[in-house]
Amino acid sequence: MGDERGLYPWESEVDDSAVELDRASMTQMGASLPEEQIAGFAPDLILGSFAVADQEDFDRISKIAPTVAALGDVQVDPWESQVELLGRILGEEDRAAEIIANTNGTVDGLADRLPALSGKTAVLSQFVFATGQLVVVADPDDGASAVFRRLGLTLPPTLVEEAGATGGRLTLSPERVDALNADLVVMLPNGGTRDDLMRLPGFAQLPSVQPGGLAVEDYATVVGFNTPSSLSLQYSLGRITPNWRRSAPDHAV
Repeated sequence: MGDERGLYPWESEVDDSAVELDRASMTQMGASLPEEQIAGFAPDLILGSFAVADQEDFDRISKIAPTVAALGDVQVDPWESQVELLGRILGEEDRAAEIIANTNGTVDGLADRLPALSGKTAVLSQFVFATGQLVVVADPDDGASAVFRRLGLTLPPTLVEEAGATGGRLTLSPERVDALNADLVVMLPNGGTRDDLMRLPGFAQLPSVQPGGLAVEDYATVVGFNTPSSLSLQYSLGRITPNWRRSAPDHAV
């Protein structure tokens, strides 16, 4: 869903010699990682994260080269944990610490400029029009929630309670737009438009819509939050900050 190379805006400096894995094999339901193609690159290191879905995947792929899979139990690892680990692997601990400090400094600066965010609720979500499904990040410990938490925002308690032991992301029917009951909603109309969202029963009446707390964004912006890295967070925050600045009280700007 990126450019012709499969890259997002914050990945523009990826070397021209980099080759994308076979896209068709990666997007098929239940498809395994293309083991033969990966082996053909003769990699020294494989960074798989959540793409290495289970122990069977790990056992297959790690025979090719040392492999890093998911680091914890959440669906998306915190980006800081990924950077710290990569710093250790590459012997660049100081550089890793610098990246983390600089990026978190940017987030903290935004929180200082917008103190009215503190104590508010926020939701990251997408509506998939092709399947009629609402997908909502519902785990406060998930890597996709961390930047909002650093800004002083929290997930709605009812959403966290509903997710319960499953955590991660909830997949809901279109009638469940009440799950987006939050002060701020960052939303991807996957396969549709903002107007299409507004036509969903109850969507236009959400608390975030009328006061301007709704950021309807493109695929790249939501991916930047959903599977965050240092660069993607800075890109995505830059995209939605104007929404918050317009909707925040004067004293918060």
